[in-house]
Amino acid sequence: MKKEKSKEKKKGRLKAFIKKHKVLSIIIALVLVIAIVAAGFGLKNKNSDSQSYSFIRTTTLAKGTLEDTISAKGTIQSANTSNVTTSLNYTIKSINVSVGDTVSKGDVICTLDTSELESQIEKEEKNLAKTKSSAQSSYNSAKKSYNSAKTTYNNYLSTYNDAKSAYNTAKSAYNKAVSSLKSYHSAYDSALLAFNNAGAKYVKTLNEYNSAVRAYKSNNSSSNKRKLISAAKAYMKAAQNYYGKCANGKYDISDSTESSSNSSDKMSQDNSAVSASSSQSITVTQTADEICSAVISNVKTLTGTILTKTSGTNTLYKLASKAKTLQNAKQICNYSSLESAYTTAKNTYNESKQTKSQYSDAVSQAKEQLERAAEELENASTSDTLDELKSQLSECSLKTEQDGTVTALNATVGSSAGMDSAVATIQDLKNLEVSITIEEADINNVETGLTCRVTTDAEDDALSAELTQINPVSSDGSFGATVTINDITDEIYIGMNASVDIIVSSSANVYQVPIDAVGTDGDTKYVYLKTGGSGTDMTFEKVTVNTGSSNDYYIEITSAELSEGDVIRSNSDLSEGIETVSDSEKNNENSGGLFSSLFGGSRGGGDMPQGGGDMPSPPSSSGSSSSSSKGSSDMPSPPSGGFPGGSNG
Repeated sequence: MKKEKSKEKKKGRLKAFIKKHKVLSIIIALVLVIAIVAAGFGLKNKNSDSQSYSFIRTTTLAKGTLEDTISAKGTIQSANTSNVTTSLNYTIKSINVSVGDTVSKGDVICTLDTSELESQIEKEEKNLAKTKSSAQSSYNSAKKSYNSAKTTYNNYLSTYNDAKSAYNTAKSAYNKAVSSLKSYHSAYDSALLAFNNAGAKYVKTLNEYNSAVRAYKSNNSSSNKRKLISAAKAYMKAAQNYYGKCANGKYDISDSTESSSNSSDKMSQDNSAVSASSSQSITVTQTADEICSAVISNVKTLTGTILTKTSGTNTLYKLASKAKTLQNAKQICNYSSLESAYTTAKNTYNESKQTKSQYSDAVSQAKEQLERAAEELENASTSDTLDELKSQLSECSLKTEQDGTVTALNATVGSSAGMDSAVATIQDLKNLEVSITIEEADINNVETGLTCRVTTDAEDDALSAELTQINPVSSDGSFGATVTINDITDEIYIGMNASVDIIVSSSANVYQVPIDAVGTDGDTKYVYLKTGGSGTDMTFEKVTVNTGSSNDYYIEITSAELSEGDVIRSNSDLSEGIETVSDSEKNNENSGGLFSSLFGGSRGGGDMPQGGGDMPSPPSSSGSSSSSSKGSSDMPSPPSGGFPGGSNG
């Protein structure tokens, strides 16, 4: 597979060579045709079957460097180029450089006429100053209002704090008194609940008794009689529970002495009860015994039944007693005064808190107004229009963006700079590169970082370079690439045509022979080493070798049996150079004369250079492969098979 790829690679390079050098290819083909005709002419004169060599090519071993290269052509250009441009359409006022001048980054190339621009800036600055003055006045007023509101608030804080302190003191004393009266209040509340429940029962039984009386009077049946007697007993029981043994008179059931005089709620003459509260006093106009006596008398009159008085829980008496006890306890702890002081302090504190909140809101509103005024003042201090004009003013001095040399200047004083057009071109002459193309057949053999040699017609020595960039996208069957030159000389200029050799591989201090000199016998590789004789009578013996790197024409060999100066047959095919002639025509020089006149050599030891003389290799071309071999004679190899005539051993 590797051999097939190598053959395809060589075939591609040969096609590229022919494509790039059509004239030279035609000449080489013509030489080959003439050589074949000359050989045929000699063969026409053969009269016997004897064989002899008409030529034998040899190569003398010498240590050298074997390189595999790919050649290309391109144009030298700067690696760093920038244009000085402007988007402003102003007249050029002055130019500070000429083509060829060396400049540094930030140097002014030319300046634009800014008189109109400066007039616009002056007008905008006046408008801005007027707007800023108005905004400043509004800000000062808002700040004054804010400071005033803040002062009022801060001054009132002492009044608020005093009210809060007084409230907390009164609340503490009041809560202490409430705590001390807790048990009294609990007993009073229980008695009040019992009294109200008894009152509700009293009203209910009174209504039921009156209803029973009316029913019996309407129908004195035994059933109505039983209902009347039952209702009478319940009513008398409820009266005893409600009034008990209370005599006629006024009973204070409030929880304070002050509130008892504020109520004039009394029992009605029909003894209908109401729900009592802690601020009432109850007046008894008919005792429980009197109510019971009236009921007993009425029942006896109606039915003849004699009832007896009942006893009850006496809730009014108990409630009045608990109220009196609570009132005495309140007087002892000065509850009324503490309650009044607490109520007054609480009201004062709430009013103070509300006033403080109003002052705080006033401060917040004044602060918001101040912030808006500050924002308006800040906005009035800047102008996008003015900033843009000043930015344009700063851009009226057109400056370079890099160090380098002025290589183009498209500006004249008094002319328009031209929007977005290049006023000047700056190129770095110390960082040069060559833009080349690499053929598709060679692209897989290269990578960035490979060493290159660059030559020009103006520079005798090759310049060291490096393949720094390869375009990964093909264009018309080739790939763009960039070669960066490492050695910059004064003789190298931008725009020069350059030839580039990309060194794909390199082996130093090795023996190298033409590829055709190595034969193969199974897995064994060999060459023919000269053992004696001269000219076409040279003798050879087969020597086993190992091969190494190679290019299109030469291959590296190693063997313990070989040493520098040994002569190797240039083609392992022993039939090369054999011709068959008759004994009488061995000295016929017709074909030999033609051969000699064409190639400057002779049969059997002519004047051709021996051992790899100075026969030139086919020239390299852009995008095609070339190979070189550096030995004792530096002879580039001809294409496989050699040129007809060769060199004699």
